[in-house]
Amino acid sequence: MRQSTIDHAHIRERTDDYYVALVGELFERMHDASGDAAGWARLGNALAQLAGDEDGNGLQRIGISKSEATLFAAAAFYSGGFPASAYLTIRAGAPEQSDADVYRACFDLLARPNNMSSQVGHTLLNALRRGDMTTLAKIGEDATAQSALSLRVGPDAWIPARLFEQLIKRFLATNVRAVLPNGETEFWTPFVGSLLNRRPASWEFFPSQITAIQRGLLSRNETFSLQMPTGAGKTTLCETLLYWHANTTEHDVAVLLVPYRSLASELRSSMVRRLNALGINARCAYGGTIPTGNEVRDLNETRVVVATPEAISGLLAANQGFYSRISLVICDEGHLLDGVGRGVGLELLLARMRAREGGSPRFVFVSAIVPNIEEINAWLGGSADSVVRSDYRPALAEYSVLRPTGNGTRTSIALDMHPHEPSPTRYQIEAFLSQSDFEFVNSQTRRRNTYGFDSVKTQAIAAGRKALSMGTVAVFAANKRGDQGAIGLAEELVRQLGRPLTMPAPNDFINREKLAPVIQYLALEYGANWLGTRVVAAGAVLHHGDIPQETREILETQLREENIRFVICTTTLAEGVNLPIRTLVLYSVQRRQRNGSPENLLTRDIKNLVGRAGRAGATTKGLVICANQQQWGLVAQVARQSPGEPVRGALRLLVERLRQALVRRDAPLTNADIEAVPALHTLVDGIDATLVDLAAEEVGEDLLVAEAVRLADQTFASQQADAISRQVLRTIFELRAQRVIGIRAAGRLNWIRETGARLRMLDAVETGLLAQRATWDDVSDPLDPSVVSVFLEWAWGQVDFQKALRKAYRRAEDEDITGLQQPFFDTVNAWLMGSRFLHIVEVSGLNLDDLLSVHSHVVTYVLQTLVEQGVALLAKLLEGQGRTLAPAVLAFPEHLRFGVPTTIARVLMAGGIRHRSGAVEIGNALMRTGVSGENRHAVFESARLSLNQYTQAWREHLGTLVLENTASDLQTAT
Repeated sequence: MRQSTIDHAHIRERTDDYYVALVGELFERMHDASGDAAGWARLGNALAQLAGDEDGNGLQRIGISKSEATLFAAAAFYSGGFPASAYLTIRAGAPEQSDADVYRACFDLLARPNNMSSQVGHTLLNALRRGDMTTLAKIGEDATAQSALSLRVGPDAWIPARLFEQLIKRFLATNVRAVLPNGETEFWTPFVGSLLNRRPASWEFFPSQITAIQRGLLSRNETFSLQMPTGAGKTTLCETLLYWHANTTEHDVAVLLVPYRSLASELRSSMVRRLNALGINARCAYGGTIPTGNEVRDLNETRVVVATPEAISGLLAANQGFYSRISLVICDEGHLLDGVGRGVGLELLLARMRAREGGSPRFVFVSAIVPNIEEINAWLGGSADSVVRSDYRPALAEYSVLRPTGNGTRTSIALDMHPHEPSPTRYQIEAFLSQSDFEFVNSQTRRRNTYGFDSVKTQAIAAGRKALSMGTVAVFAANKRGDQGAIGLAEELVRQLGRPLTMPAPNDFINREKLAPVIQYLALEYGANWLGTRVVAAGAVLHHGDIPQETREILETQLREENIRFVICTTTLAEGVNLPIRTLVLYSVQRRQRNGSPENLLTRDIKNLVGRAGRAGATTKGLVICANQQQWGLVAQVARQSPGEPVRGALRLLVERLRQALVRRDAPLTNADIEAVPALHTLVDGIDATLVDLAAEEVGEDLLVAEAVRLADQTFASQQADAISRQVLRTIFELRAQRVIGIRAAGRLNWIRETGARLRMLDAVETGLLAQRATWDDVSDPLDPSVVSVFLEWAWGQVDFQKALRKAYRRAEDEDITGLQQPFFDTVNAWLMGSRFLHIVEVSGLNLDDLLSVHSHVVTYVLQTLVEQGVALLAKLLEGQGRTLAPAVLAFPEHLRFGVPTTIARVLMAGGIRHRSGAVEIGNALMRTGVSGENRHAVFESARLSLNQYTQAWREHLGTLVLENTASDLQTAT
């Protein structure tokens, strides 16, 4: 991408003058104590570009040390508050053997190596680890004195001394000990040690983190709300708060709410593991709505839970003692209050906690993109002084747009840099893409051909390829399916790579050794012909929400470790998973609806998306390329730092729609009406869960209805609504209170409390499921065909299921779907038998991509939820009749959740084995040797022994990736 414009050509012809000017600016900024963070970042990038220039006009030709230029670049980043960019930059250089100790100290402070090269570095690190602030202060005092003294000696002595003085001065203000309250004490030593032992080590906090801590996030026990850009250190800040909370309370619980299973899974292997290493009992819960035995095991000893809202709701119901111990709730990605699928449940969960008997826990609401965060903070009980805003980003983003001119093969596409800025900041890279990039020689005819490049899709993929030399590239599509979705982009990439074009290819930037086992895994699981497999074989990743979580985690690991550097993705990119993206190509920021009409992405959603370009410690800056110039206006709002749309909450929107529907009907609203509408079920379930908490036996009917009204008024939706909408919301809460009263009168309320099941499901289980078998205690196999058939037939008749099925299979509401029943049942049965997707697709009647959609949205979500609820309530109904439910039936939901046929495989999956195929095959093998699935310890010991004794046979059977990961999981399983 390097190209000199006419305006900038003189710089490359006069590198020495340019370098001297940059170094002069560096020391002038140091002298003036400049607080211009963006200016420091621009200076750092300019120096880093010169230091990394490898052409004939480089620094070495004019006698300038590359290590010196690299050091100056890193110092500029560090001085501006970009320690991650400083670390990344300094890794490109190293102190020379002849360098003085003060030079080495500068490198040590910026690079944070395992082994310090200077005595000062050794002393500083040891003092930081011990909390010896006196020694740190002495290093600063000595640096100032040495700088003044060296000024009298000459520039060769003064430059490194002055540089170190600048660096240590900032370090003394921003290091973790200096920022943490009472940071010098032994209280923080384990946590500081954890930070220092990471790679890269964390020695200091970002400006955004410092602001939050100084405002009292740790020291003030009150609700806070944090608006911090993506990548500004929210995760580390939350981890710090969780450590503080666990060590300043005796038995209290802190909950970190995360919206997606993918994010919970990532935190399980990072934050949760680190907290446990510090002696804090932490766990993740992100399975289903009814907690599993593993999730409730030792819950009384748990101090930190990372969970999705659905999972935490189940835990609250299952263990009232646990609920009462919660005193801190961190709500990450809080803007998802507006989420269509999750927003209503999240708001009602927070309202439920606010209304908890005995008092509300403390809330910390976190989001990168909520412009009206003060309103939400006030709703959660915070004050004006407990809102912390920051616009700090550890790696700045640059914006650009593709500008095509001409027609056909004469088309030339310029890259318009900083199009929202005035000249000279705005400039164009002419012919960024042109005919020469798409020409190739046909191997058969030997004639020169041109690959058609007039479509935005072709240009988007080509732009990503051109940017590969700078680092990881993500090409984003707002849709998943179709020619204009992520799948269409992936097909375009494969087509382009099928021609010998001269542009960089993703395969030129991969770690072949690391990627080979991944390709083998995908071929075994999905087949070599699946698009996702072919894309990885071509050096890229296809990433979207229908791909099973197990596989997404594998692909994300490859991206995170930069074994692969090209990803085509949907909004899954913005779901909190941290990936080192250097360039983000926005193919489209308009989502195609089912009727084909376009729908613009919200400004705040685009803002959240582009926040993924440029990650701390991975790149010093990010580049955003808008591929469709017709959509630049939508991206420009983000480039200009427009605040975006306020968050109002999905609950408010739902109430408004219900209000409009009620205007069109004469009859009053009833509970039957509410329970018959799938769109209202998240509302119903959230209300019911709270009222069940409040409906103690001594609470009278009138009081419970009054409490329901009070709870309705405490929702964020109510605080924004007008009188009519507020009354609609109150009416729904009143109706649900009456429903709870009826359940209580029937003596069944404790069933709901003890199981965490959804109250509205009670009638469906009692009238539809219970009678399907005369006896329920005579089942010995969880996958008994007669039992599986009963659950599938029952689920098929539920309105939630019907709606999800039609959407997944893309069938109209009035279309007959009877013909889908048997293929769907065959699909579920194949899943339960442990079949790989390569084989499930053969019985599904679908192509593989459609099968993955059905699996993701119906099998492992809607069906799983219905079965969990059904089994939990079925057990209570039978208990009420003096009957019992067979343990095998109680185990069925977990078999469905994991897709495994044996008890051993279920135990392995519940114990932390990440690969389903590994658990299935080990389960089958151990069962043949007589190992009992009822003995958990024997299962894991036998599995370890088998993998150790028959490693090569298992490698051939499972593939290298699954074998190695499973062996690792077995060593750490709990």
